[in-house]
Amino acid sequence: MTRYLLDTRFCVHFIRGHAWARTALGRLHATDVAVSAVTVGALYEGAFHADSPSKELIKVEAFLDPLEVVPLGREEAIQWGRIEAQLRKQGNPIEAEDGMIAATALAHAFRLVSSDLRHFERVKGLDFVDWETHPPKAHRG
Repeated sequence: MTRYLLDTRFCVHFIRGHAWARTALGRLHATDVAVSAVTVGALYEGAFHADSPSKELIKVEAFLDPLEVVPLGREEAIQWGRIEAQLRKQGNPIEAEDGMIAATALAHAFRLVSSDLRHFERVKGLDFVDWETHPPKAHRG
């Protein structure tokens, strides 16, 4: 069974009501998807920074409520360190948040869902998909 880790960009598309994101996520069970604690932090930062934080916080909490939140622990930190070192040696570093999200996906063998794959295609061994162009098939009955 494939499990998916939703990156921050996908989550923002969903929360903002993009039809393709809602359709794609609606095809799966909540147990098939998760978010990184890093993404949760980014979503809350965006909500607190909004002109109407209380309204945005309701949207973020409703979105996150059924999803598993994967913490950034030791294994994720080890993967993150490996990713950072590898990409820095290549002279092509990754943003810290993207590195931590990729590391979480690698540590748990998740397929990463992102609509901005250029940030992640450099990470060796990372399985990723763009649901905007390649939506998932409907969940099993």
